[in-house]
Amino acid sequence: MRAPVICIITPGPLGSTPRVVKEAEALVGAGFRVRVISTRTLDSVEPRDHSILASARFDSERIDLRSRFRWRLRRCAQIGARLVHDISGSAADYAFRPATAPLMAAALRAPADLYIAHYPAALPAAARAARRHGVRYAYDAEDFHPGDWPVDRAYDGERRYLRAIETRYLRGCAHVTAAAPMIADAYANAYRIPRPTVVLNLFPRDRAPDAPTERGSASPGPSLYWFSQMIGPARGLECAVRAIGCARTRPHLYLRGNPVPGFVDELRRIAGEVGAADRLHVLEPDLPERMERLSAAYDLGLCGEPGLSPNNALLLSNKLFTFLVAGLPPILSDTPAQAAIAAEIGAADRVYRRDSHEALATMLDRLLGDPAALARARAEAHRLGRERFNWETERERLVELVRMSTAQIVEPQKETAHA
Repeated sequence: MRAPVICIITPGPLGSTPRVVKEAEALVGAGFRVRVISTRTLDSVEPRDHSILASARFDSERIDLRSRFRWRLRRCAQIGARLVHDISGSAADYAFRPATAPLMAAALRAPADLYIAHYPAALPAAARAARRHGVRYAYDAEDFHPGDWPVDRAYDGERRYLRAIETRYLRGCAHVTAAAPMIADAYANAYRIPRPTVVLNLFPRDRAPDAPTERGSASPGPSLYWFSQMIGPARGLECAVRAIGCARTRPHLYLRGNPVPGFVDELRRIAGEVGAADRLHVLEPDLPERMERLSAAYDLGLCGEPGLSPNNALLLSNKLFTFLVAGLPPILSDTPAQAAIAAEIGAADRVYRRDSHEALATMLDRLLGDPAALARARAEAHRLGRERFNWETERERLVELVRMSTAQIVEPQKETAHA
């Protein structure tokens, strides 16, 4: 039997979309042929792309969007489409993001048995290509995209173009997946569609330490760790800096990522005010596949989502699941999604009020000031990562969905199981 061909489409670079890469590799491992259409937008992401492609088992087409001249042309076309949509209600496909047109062109010339869109800008491309080739399409919602922006009328236009796309295409999807339970609920309620299947954004357990450790090895310590692609505002970091300043255990805060210009200076100013100038450390970015092992060197992991937008209140961040695989106890702000999963994993006592550095400091002191409690929390985090919250477990749900959507049974290739 011919293996079905799956075409995954994303408006982002491979190095910025680890969920796309995990999906592609999982489907290849299950016997599908996979092609990923992505973009090239930032030179700084190119090393991550090359690292992924060096071992990728899927075919890749990367659309180069780095030309400023061509970007201006696409931007002009987008503005024109917005004017048309505002007047007539049409042209929504091209009104939301400039990347949609080149993604659509690439998808139309790539025959497949199923097209899977990641992010709204890719959804028209997947739907149009599926129609041309007489097959089905699907959608993965890593976020609740109508809630990406703060509740402010200034963003009504963006929401309008987005909703026009999702309203038009979601009902035609063979399946919809979501990266968190509350994101799935929000999509079902917003568009009156069947509840999307939750496929958590988990990570391979073969990246994890073989056994838990009683504490981290980072020096100086004790340590609190946070990472992201960008170190910037609206991520709860100001609260964290104030917390280490008033915590009696005098923890060090380690931040990994690319700093937004001027923001680290602001954090250092706050650190100086609270007596923690020598306990704030900014680390160089690193490859996504190294995040779990790098995280394991620290005592605790910070998931300080501020909940400033509806989506931010509903999501479960990559950091949370990276920390669990790494055997790092997460400290979580009290967004609805994080409070819910904290209760599920027995970490309700590690949830702090998101605007309270005093509450965060108290929580840090409770764990960092009690070596036995810290060791127990690290052992439990390691167990959760090994037994439940890992990609080897979660990917089976995705593979089964794709099998159903292609209406073919594919014998999975045998892969080495990781203990």
